[in-house]
Amino acid sequence: MNFRKLNQWMASASPWLPISMSFVLMAVIFFQTIMLYNREKQHVTTLLREKGTALITSFEADVRTGMPGSLAALHQFMEKTASHPDISYLFLKDGAGNIIARKARNMSGQATDFSAGTHALPDSGDPGWRIVETAPRTRYFEVYKTARFSLPDKTTHFRNLIKRTEKKRPVIVLGMDIAPFEQAAADDLHHNISMMAIVFLTGLTGVISLIWSRRATRSRRQLLDTRAFAAETIASLPMGVIIVDRDRHIRYINDTAGTLLDLNLSETIGAVAKDTLPHSIWHLHQTGVSPGKGSEQEIRVSSEKSGSTPVSVIVTRIVGRENDFIGFLFILKDLSHIRALESEIRRKEQQAALGTLASGIAHEVRNPLSSIKGYAGFFGSLFEEYSENKQAARMMVEEIDRVDRVITELLEFARPSDLELCPTQPEPLIRYSIGIVQHEAQSAGIRIIKKIDSPLPQVLLDPDRFTQVLLNLYLNAIQAMKHGGDLTVDVRVENDVMVFAVSDTGDGIAPQDLSSVFNPYYTTKKNGTGLGLAIAHKIIESHNGTIRLDSVKGKGTTFFILIPLENRKKE
Repeated sequence: MNFRKLNQWMASASPWLPISMSFVLMAVIFFQTIMLYNREKQHVTTLLREKGTALITSFEADVRTGMPGSLAALHQFMEKTASHPDISYLFLKDGAGNIIARKARNMSGQATDFSAGTHALPDSGDPGWRIVETAPRTRYFEVYKTARFSLPDKTTHFRNLIKRTEKKRPVIVLGMDIAPFEQAAADDLHHNISMMAIVFLTGLTGVISLIWSRRATRSRRQLLDTRAFAAETIASLPMGVIIVDRDRHIRYINDTAGTLLDLNLSETIGAVAKDTLPHSIWHLHQTGVSPGKGSEQEIRVSSEKSGSTPVSVIVTRIVGRENDFIGFLFILKDLSHIRALESEIRRKEQQAALGTLASGIAHEVRNPLSSIKGYAGFFGSLFEEYSENKQAARMMVEEIDRVDRVITELLEFARPSDLELCPTQPEPLIRYSIGIVQHEAQSAGIRIIKKIDSPLPQVLLDPDRFTQVLLNLYLNAIQAMKHGGDLTVDVRVENDVMVFAVSDTGDGIAPQDLSSVFNPYYTTKKNGTGLGLAIAHKIIESHNGTIRLDSVKGKGTTFFILIPLENRKKE
């Protein structure tokens, strides 16, 4: 039998069901009690009537066998019959209802009126019966029958009686105490009433138990639902949650905290917190925080997967309902995204300031530079070809060109990116841009590897500006591989995003410099301006895309450009 289904059925059953069953059972017992009572009453009546008839028949047989010749002898036979334990009294009456002889026990000489009964007695001699009450609460079962013998007539008294009765035979009346039988019937009735009360109380107890059980089941289900809801909520939080009990053992840790601290959850649960958590986090529980009021501090944690990560840690004490200490709650929040946004804001602020500066000085500097370049060329023509003055004038012109190039890049960075977007097939664009740097890469001993998923969908791009970005990444990769290597260009589609990956096998970028790569004027090249990647970043942002890089010192760098394919909807 499936007890689980039975429990579910009982939990869902209506409390009126056991009540109805109890009332039905009570009704059955009630009607059965009435039927048994009537049947018992009929049985007792039949039993007493048959017993009384048998005793009267026995008395008649004794009288007929040894017919007494006097009233004393008749009394002797009556005494013998009345001595039976079930007989309370024995009367002998004439047809008029007069008592001729009697024998009674516990009757105190009381007589009963039998005039109505004798007139109703049939001539056939069949016995009759009735219930009489001689005193309050004293009831007798009487059996009466016309005697089958004649009265003695040897005395004057009997002769006078015979004349008065006019040949009518006497009536024998036998009384038996009915109290024991009525008491037994009352006991049965009380027993059945007790049974009905027990059934009712049992049903009522079942109803109360069922209600309590349903309430307990509902409370337990609500508790389990609340625990599941709380566990799912905590597990889905973007913040790390760690619970440490009063014995300093870790009792709970969610996936976010495990990922942030690079911990194995199955091995962490139950472990000693001091030996498992980083010291920079664990020692914060000693700050004396109040229950419900956490102390927040910012630290950095290191892991093999994510490296050094800024983390905000909140520690609070957990107390029970009786204000007893239960444990500690650690809440960890990854601040790397916030710090990246702050860095992006600072970068944009720098770009805005640089753009304002560039637009202000470009025109003021270019005009004098043009004059200086003209005079440098004029003076250089006055000297001999290989003279020192000629070389100085040529160097002056080259430096003026370099300054002009810097100003041009500065203006390029400062001016708004007005794109001319059009549906572009990426593969021809990639092949064209690689063809431009093919000769320079071969000269540097660099092999170019193309990985292009085909066919690629069209995407909205500005071909000229996007080619400018690719060329900048190619040239940076070529310059990073001073002793040759592999330049890999990988183009693919991932989750409705066109991914352009440009990888090199150069020296890589130091971890502390990764956050500054796209800042203006940041460069590791001797003759670089530091604006190439900043301009590339701005162009990609104008395409609603993103650019990021992964670099391992000594192994190489990979730049990722992600352009959403939803740009095609703008067509």
